[in-house]
Amino acid sequence: MLLTNEEIKKIIPYENPFLFVDRVEEIAENSISGFYQTSEDDYYFKGHFVDFKIMPGVLVVEALAQLSTILLRKKVENHQNYHFLAYDVRSCQFLKPIFPGDKIILKAEVLGIYPTNSTKIARVRGRALVGEDLKCEARFSVVIILKKEFREKYKK
Repeated sequence: MLLTNEEIKKIIPYENPFLFVDRVEEIAENSISGFYQTSEDDYYFKGHFVDFKIMPGVLVVEALAQLSTILLRKKVENHQNYHFLAYDVRSCQFLKPIFPGDKIILKAEVLGIYPTNSTKIARVRGRALVGEDLKCEARFSVVIILKKEFREKYKK
């Protein structure tokens, strides 16, 4: 194990109940893997769906995005000065449901980081598995933008 839940919280700006990465187990130059352990008591299972509890697909993609930003922050110098934000989801397939109690193996691969004006766009491929069973595969992008620039652009 490389990073615990508490260490992850020091890298990405998330807290429970919206942190969907429990551990990081491996980090390479362009790939990362970890896991998220679901529980019968997780808040989202209480209403999705009442008669057939499954993890919402959007939260699976969120878990993959959170995992990928851990790797991206390790690749970007002075990462604390940047926001890492969802930019697009190019494709996503939900192959099978994830149930309460499933341990989700999360894997992300950075396909490239491309400069655009004062920001960067990272292209990512993510996969979520339970055991060896592929549950979700997604390709998405993350925009990397200076916090100061983002605040100036969107301040009220």
